Amino acid sequence: MWRFMEIIKGVFIGVTFGMGLSIAISFGFMLFAQMLAGGTTSLFGEAWLYFATIVSFALTFLILGIYFVSREKPTNKNLWLISFVSAFSVTLYSGTIGALFGEYIVRGGLRTYTDVLVWGTIYAFIFLPFSTPLARWLIHIFQMLLKRLNISY
Repeated sequence: MWRFMEIIKGVFIGVTFGMGLSIAISFGFMLFAQMLAGGTTSLFGEAWLYFATIVSFALTFLILGIYFVSREKPTNKNLWLISFVSAFSVTLYSGTIGALFGEYIVRGGLRTYTDVLVWGTIYAFIFLPFSTPLARWLIHIFQMLLKRLNISY
């Protein structure tokens, strides 16, 4: 019973951490992109980006919460593999299905879904060298949070 409660805590913390991280990264990305485009027009930017990333981040960190609570300390090699898979899945989902769902929720239609699926997949592969180290760093922060809360090993 005690182990089950630790897993539930890991799930709750993972989903909360993932959703918060999704909002923070989407906000930072939009501010950076707006400044490159000539200045900020809106503080919160486009709502579809929040919808596109929140599910993938929450689901990824939910799974990582279960994994880190129920396993012994993973090796560095396993952490890099987990980071690679997490970065690819988050980027692929956010760039394809998440973008389509976000577009549909915000604008009410899907006009260019084939282009989104093709370019979202290309985008996921091209940005792997950047997204994998970022994912490794974020997963390390998540591990430290779990250790600080005495849930993980």
